[in-house]
Amino acid sequence: MTDLYLDLEWFFNQEVYLIGYAYSVTTVNLLYDETLTMENIQAMLEPVDGYIYFYGPDIGMLEKCTGLDIRNNYRCVNLLKVFRDIMPGMDSYKLAAFEELFEIKRSQKQYKTNIWKLVDDWNNPYKKQQVLKYNYEDVANLVRLKKEIFSLYGVGEEYLEGVRW
Repeated sequence: MTDLYLDLEWFFNQEVYLIGYAYSVTTVNLLYDETLTMENIQAMLEPVDGYIYFYGPDIGMLEKCTGLDIRNNYRCVNLLKVFRDIMPGMDSYKLAAFEELFEIKRSQKQYKTNIWKLVDDWNNPYKKQQVLKYNYEDVANLVRLKKEIFSLYGVGEEYLEGVRW
């Protein structure tokens, strides 16, 4: 089974400018600038016969920006909902809180406290590489967190089928 993990970044006008995606922690890819095309988005989705994992509104944004009906053609799971279900009562459900809890390190932390800076830095040619690294780490860490939390809490196929979109 091939699962897909997604993390999108978009401007205030809801135009997507960066898609980070992974099939595993070692296969992280980024679509942006000239690679952010409908052809590449469809190629990203093509091998998926498992689940598409995301955190928050990313699938809705991807559908809105592409016109694709992803939720009705793939088994999509919002990990934010899953983590809230299986770990109730946490102070924060931000990915940064889970990274800290599970001691997952990252080199790009500055956007975790100021998400508005992300867009500013994206538009700055000298800082764009930091945004790319940040998104790369977001996707890789989403894979790590999903594996760690699903293993720890025994999350399986039956549960996922009940919460998928």
